[in-house]
Order: sequence, then structure tokens, then C-alpha cells
Amino acid sequence: MPDGRPAGRHRLDAVTGHLPETAGDRDAARSAHRSAARRTTSLPERRHLEARANRLTP
Repeated sequence: MPDGRPAGRHRLDAVTGHLPETAGDRDAARSAHRSAARRTTSLPERRHLEARANRLTP
């Protein structure tokens, strides 16, 4: 892994996005979902995370 982050880090970011989303912090949730989308190597997962981030965009 070139950036030194552990494999599966996108999952941590996805959870980090879900928690503020349920608390109403749309900006933090959107940022975490986009970060997770950038880090995953799975195209379906990337699409899902990007869709969640887009849904939180004003």
C-alpha cells in the first residue's frame, strides 16, 4: 500500500461517515463518504459511497 494506510481503511471511513450522518452532521458525513469512495478498489462500493455523499450535498 503506497500511502501506508491499512487495507480496508475505506470501511472505517464509511462508518465514520455513517455516524455523523445519523447525528445530522451532513458535512462531516459527506466528507467521510467521499474519502471512503476514493480509497475502495470495488467499483460497486465506490458507486454506493459516492451516491451517499451526493445525497448529502445541498
